[in-house]
Amino acid sequence: EDRDDLVFFASGVSNSSCTDEKEYEREFILLKTIPTDKHIVYFSNLGIYYKEDRYTSHKIKIEEYIRTNYTSYTIVRIEVCEWVKTPYTILNYFKKQLSDGIEPVIQDTTRYVLSLNEFLYWIKMIKSGVKNEMNILGRKMTVRQIVDEIKTGKL
Repeated sequence: EDRDDLVFFASGVSNSSCTDEKEYEREFILLKTIPTDKHIVYFSNLGIYYKEDRYTSHKIKIEEYIRTNYTSYTIVRIEVCEWVKTPYTILNYFKKQLSDGIEPVIQDTTRYVLSLNEFLYWIKMIKSGVKNEMNILGRKMTVRQIVDEIKTGKL
């Protein structure tokens, strides 16, 4: 649900493999159009804690800009969202592979998979007028568990 006291900024680079500098610059320019006296809610990524790539360094840069320039903000860090339909997510990539008859390569790693209900629960908790950062984890799952749940229709 919309809230008059918050500005949700969910217009950033959606593909974590993006190498197009224009996309990163577009997000930064758009961010700068939001008045710094408004409470901004920025959607970042949990990867800032463990990844080193262009997408992650961009997320860190944007977070630092928000901390420095906004009087109040909420930075929300998420990872894999069950409801997102873009083809760039790990869930949708695996779903496409499986529908094409390709068995996904299973890496020995984990991801945090977030349901829409859990996401909305935490978003409703945001208080305006403060400086806040939230890591919304969801379920910690191995890539094998993710693929198995896709195969059984749970994801």
